Amino acid sequence: MNAFKFSALGILMVVLLGCKKDTQEPTPADNGMFSLQSTGVTNGVLAAKYTCDGQSYAPPLSWANAPTRTKQFAITMHHIPPTGDKHVYYLLYNIPSTITSLPENNTTLGLFGINTVNGKNTYTPPCSQGPGAKIYVLTVYALSEQPVISVAPSKLTMDILTEAMSKITLAKSELSVSYTRP
Repeated sequence: MNAFKFSALGILMVVLLGCKKDTQEPTPADNGMFSLQSTGVTNGVLAAKYTCDGQSYAPPLSWANAPTRTKQFAITMHHIPPTGDKHVYYLLYNIPSTITSLPENNTTLGLFGINTVNGKNTYTPPCSQGPGAKIYVLTVYALSEQPVISVAPSKLTMDILTEAMSKITLAKSELSVSYTRP
């Protein structure tokens, strides 16, 4: 009888250990590394075309190897200057999982949150002041579902969006780029 109890307990433990809880925590992509690229970046430098010194276009972006459970994507672009306050240039969400790239100067795919430069629901180009190169971080998020947003798009900040995505982010990929104003 004791051998039976031990065997049943062993089987139960194997079954329980084999069950994986779906925690929605960030995981690596199923088919390789989730990655973000841009043809608007050469050797880590953002082309002037995508800044206030050029045409002020949003850079083209593409991503690959999203986790298989991805239902939507979101994109952010920000910079943290020495003053410590975050500058947000691009905030885009509700991008369907069938989309794996954004064209240059995208204005139609996804929904825009507000940037911190002029408070509008658009891409605003980097235009950092002061000498030297500045670093900007583009991030793509693979989401397991649509984020629940409790504010109007005209009030949606990066902090509100990242909080709404915190429990549904399957993976994210960052692309750090630099730009030096002439």
